[in-house]
Amino acid sequence: MGVDGGNRDVINKLAQEIAAGKHGSYDSLLIAHKGKLLFESYYARGRVDLPHFQASTTKAYTNLAIGRAIQMGYLTMADLNKPLIGFLNNLDSTRFVEGANKITLHKAMTMRSGMRISEEQREELNQNPDQLAGQGQVQAYLERSAPISEDSQSFLYQGRDPQLVMQVLDAVVPGTAKDFIKTELLDKVGIADHGWRTDVSGLPSGPSGARMTSRDMIKWGMLARNKGKWNGEQLIPERFIARSTNSIVRIGNDDIFFTGNNVSNPGYGYYWWQAEMKVGDRIYFTRSAQGGGGQYIILIDALDLMVVTTGHERDDKTMQITADRILPAFINQTAKSRADLAMTEATELRGPYLGQIPPGSTPKVFAPGIVSTEHRDFSPFFSPDMKEFYFTRKNLGSDKWSLISYRSENNRWRESVIRPRVWRPNISPDGKTMHLGKYYMERTDDGWSEIKSLGPMFDREDLGIMRLSASASGTYVLDDYKGDNVIRISTLQDGKREEPRALGKEINTGRLNAHPFIAPDDSYLIWDGERDEGVGGIDLWISFKQQDGSWGEAINMGPEINTEAREASAYVTPDGKYLFFNRTVSPDEGDIFWVDAQVIENLRPK
Repeated sequence: MGVDGGNRDVINKLAQEIAAGKHGSYDSLLIAHKGKLLFESYYARGRVDLPHFQASTTKAYTNLAIGRAIQMGYLTMADLNKPLIGFLNNLDSTRFVEGANKITLHKAMTMRSGMRISEEQREELNQNPDQLAGQGQVQAYLERSAPISEDSQSFLYQGRDPQLVMQVLDAVVPGTAKDFIKTELLDKVGIADHGWRTDVSGLPSGPSGARMTSRDMIKWGMLARNKGKWNGEQLIPERFIARSTNSIVRIGNDDIFFTGNNVSNPGYGYYWWQAEMKVGDRIYFTRSAQGGGGQYIILIDALDLMVVTTGHERDDKTMQITADRILPAFINQTAKSRADLAMTEATELRGPYLGQIPPGSTPKVFAPGIVSTEHRDFSPFFSPDMKEFYFTRKNLGSDKWSLISYRSENNRWRESVIRPRVWRPNISPDGKTMHLGKYYMERTDDGWSEIKSLGPMFDREDLGIMRLSASASGTYVLDDYKGDNVIRISTLQDGKREEPRALGKEINTGRLNAHPFIAPDDSYLIWDGERDEGVGGIDLWISFKQQDGSWGEAINMGPEINTEAREASAYVTPDGKYLFFNRTVSPDEGDIFWVDAQVIENLRPK
């Protein structure tokens, strides 16, 4: 403490108060800063070498085991949105309640399986535990639950959901879930002295029951802090860490016990909690694994700070104590500037392209956990001066779309939600107009105007525009989902707008053509289309304008860009350096990717 960060006197005073029982029944308090353990103190039942009971923090460890299975190829990110029962072979689905196939890993890991089992049914199951052995547990749950529907798949904190997840882990990995967790996670990060309760099913308990030393809890936190890496090895996909530890479900401030004066805006990911902590006029985003009784792993990314506690106090105030006592010890006038510089991407972004490291010839997710999140993120574009970045997001909790903006001021990017999304937004090459299908907004001194109609030529019942893209010459290209899913073009002739007409068969072939992007100089057109000769179902295609003004044959953008998923909504940055697009693997999962725009030149006919 002190030299390496933090106010020694403030933390020591807190530790003395804990030892005196002034804050409830704590067993340990550990603080790590910038990857280094700075403070460690034990009380009551706590010992440095004694594994402590873990209540719901066990859920967070179960989540990381699923991430490890994804990294090793036993599951994929796309599998998170598939019916959970599809991974379990020893079930009789004919006896399930209606809607059982709506349960996915994504739903179960966000406590939204939708299972509702009455107290009487629970008591009956407890009296006949033999029927819960193995996958019989899932069979019993899905026979007795009330029908599973969109209404029932709301947030309900219950132990059955993580037990379903443990069942899937046991089914997909070689051997058993117990051996997999030990060999591929615990042994990998050096956790030797531990315990893990066996559930009535015979599997490790998913909701609670692990035993870990406080120092080993630090290791779990480090794995999340380091985006899934341990000693240079990627144990868990970075993308999975970003999704699981960030908010997917929003929780009301009054709906959870740990909020208070300086702790608010709670959320829930894949068995990880989120909240904001306020210190003075500053807000700090936190991610935490939490267990009843006082087991916490709290990450405060902006300060590169981790707080770990254990305890046996049901009415603990750990989150409030962290906000009120621990964070201030790491924040003062000189430390503030250092903290600013140490801000992580999750809270503060600096430099071009939101501070992201540019890709090469292989597409990669853009700003994982920030722009590309657990929600459905779509339609990215920069302003011509590259100081504004826009995209749309469908929040999976509210099922609502928003248009989101990041703006760079003093080389620092800040986020704001502009308004509900209107179709697929795009910006004109001069940055003065934001096109919104058949509507648009104009740039004003303080932002954007109200939404306006493009007029009767476009705003009509028989024309279904999702996305309209404009070139510097004023050419519009637009899709038409009401007109056989074709791409249309409208040019300016002597300053007069022409009626939009369908492009030829070079472009409009196949079952679907949508979301066009025209180069600012009119030299090429990119769109997503569904053709028999494609790589996947819906691919990105490009056509180059010929010397005679016609459009060349459509060229598939190749297997580096196109996959078995759906690629859509291509866009090239104003500096011409990067191609952005969407890759969607399910209705609830879509990320923004970017790749070096040299891919376009490589396809251009010589």
